Amino acid sequence: MQAKFHIVHGLCMNGNMKEASKLFKSLGELHLEPNSVIYNTMIHGYCKEGSSFWALRLLNEMVDNGMVPNVASFCSTIGLLCRDGKWKEAELLLGQMINSGLKPTVSLYNMVYRVKSDV
Repeated sequence: MQAKFHIVHGLCMNGNMKEASKLFKSLGELHLEPNSVIYNTMIHGYCKEGSSFWALRLLNEMVDNGMVPNVASFCSTIGLLCRDGKWKEAELLLGQMINSGLKPTVSLYNMVYRVKSDV
């Protein structure tokens, strides 16, 4: 599992989300459950790529599987949703973040303010 994580991480950081996604999906076929580290890595990769749909989908899947996304995953997904003009989804996700016991960062509030003031 550790080797697969490193490959997924490398693919995500190099912007090769298509291959990272294939490897991520293959974990289930190998009867390996992705852990929170792999989910967070994939979410960051999709945010870096600008794909709010896939980032949000994986974040929700992660929660549905009983895991809590980290602050960075919430923040990057919320930021991307804001930049995409998806305010309602961003607000819902911010609420979900707070309800899960995580504190929004000052930089998240600043980013939301900057993006919202640009609209």
